[in-house]
Amino acid sequence: MKSYVAWLHLSLFCVGLPAVVFAWLGWQLSIESSYRVERGRIASDIYSALTSFDLSKAQLRIWSYEQDISGGDASDERRLILGEMENQAAAIADKTRQAIELDQQRQKSLQEHQEREALLNLLQDVIAKLESETAQRLALDQPDLADLAEIDAEYEQIDGLSLTDALSAARRQEAVLLAQERARADESLTAARQLFLSAGAFVSILTVLLAVILSKRLRTPLRRLSEGVQAYQSGDFSYRLADFRDAEFSTLAQQLNAMASEVKDARTRATEQRLHLENTVAARTTELRAALDDLSATDAARKQLLADIGHELRTPVTVLQGEAQVALRAKEKDSAFYRDTLERIVTVARQMGGLIEDLIEVVRNPAAQVPLALQNVALPSVISRALDTAQSLGAIKQVTVAGPAKVTDITLTTDPDRLHQVLVCLLDNAIRYSHETGTVTLACAVDQDQSLSVSVIDHGIGIDVVDIPAVWDRGWRAQAARAHRPEGLGLGLAIARQLAHALGGTITIHSAGKTQGTTATLRLPLSK
Repeated sequence: MKSYVAWLHLSLFCVGLPAVVFAWLGWQLSIESSYRVERGRIASDIYSALTSFDLSKAQLRIWSYEQDISGGDASDERRLILGEMENQAAAIADKTRQAIELDQQRQKSLQEHQEREALLNLLQDVIAKLESETAQRLALDQPDLADLAEIDAEYEQIDGLSLTDALSAARRQEAVLLAQERARADESLTAARQLFLSAGAFVSILTVLLAVILSKRLRTPLRRLSEGVQAYQSGDFSYRLADFRDAEFSTLAQQLNAMASEVKDARTRATEQRLHLENTVAARTTELRAALDDLSATDAARKQLLADIGHELRTPVTVLQGEAQVALRAKEKDSAFYRDTLERIVTVARQMGGLIEDLIEVVRNPAAQVPLALQNVALPSVISRALDTAQSLGAIKQVTVAGPAKVTDITLTTDPDRLHQVLVCLLDNAIRYSHETGTVTLACAVDQDQSLSVSVIDHGIGIDVVDIPAVWDRGWRAQAARAHRPEGLGLGLAIARQLAHALGGTITIHSAGKTQGTTATLRLPLSK
């Protein structure tokens, strides 16, 4: 797997190497161009100096003609012209030396300079020749035509050669050299220009090509990384980055994948912990709700049982009060009368003691049900006890309570105290809703299904047929009942029914309507 950095290095190398090569070539061309320009300048200076030398020679010839015609002493002008010619020859020699040094540095041919050495020698000879000839002109006092013609002929000759032709040939040669140097300089500048254009075009095209390749190679991994980051932003940490050609992006993808795995695992653990916490909270909430329901039910049961016991305690207290009042009103009764009265008081007191024990049990365990002490009980004894209690209650209300002439001698398996409570509740309820001087009757019978029926019949205010289902509700009282007895609580029938169900029996209420009296019937299974 290649590295993207390696691609960058390769690209930089591909761009840098041609740039270095072109720079080196450009540097060489610039040196060559500078050399050619300098050689052209030197050639131009030599040509200019040679032209000036030729002009100075012509001035010296004119001076000679003027000297021949006018005579006189004009040596100063002659020396000035000859000095200029020497300076021009020295300038040509100096430029020649510079050209030789440049050509030696560039390792060029020195053939041209050998020819120029001959030119310099020629110029020195010309100067010496002209100096000698002009000196002869000054020596003649009155030169004749023959002498002048001879001197003039010698003035234009040097070693049998025409001085004018020699200088013209030298100037033409220098003109050719000057043109060559200018052409070479132009060629060098043109080559440099072409090199720079070619280098710029090549480097530009190569740079664009490499930029396209690198951007295309970079675009794909960046797009994949962008897709992965967007997936992570949307919460999809299962997305995985793969198939990268470059080592840097592959390493980055591995790091991002590892990060996504850690985040996913952390979210999974957080979800599990949250679910566990929610389940724990739900379980604790359920437990607390159940405990609260139990507490509410317990509190409701406690309140209900306390109300029931309070209701039940009122009956024996009333009986005790009635028995005591009867005993106090009696005059000169025998001991048997008081003994019976005290026995009934003791019985009622024992009943109250049982109710108080129930109250203590409720305090200790509010959720406990009313305890039952089942035993075999003779029906006549239970009926007799209930009638005695009811008669005491009836005496207070001036209501007569009557029982059957004879109670069938049968045995029940039941709790005698709870059964006594049920019967007293029914009898007390009948007494309370009877009219003064009214009668409440208790009747017993054995039904065909071998169950015992005990009916309490009164001729009191009665119950509306539509109100019968509601008489079992705690605290509910019909309008007629509230008008007949405002202080009632509406608990008697509800308590009697609850105790009857605990004993395995049922209670039904029947009434023909208001003012028609009521019949409450208790049915209990008989012992086999």
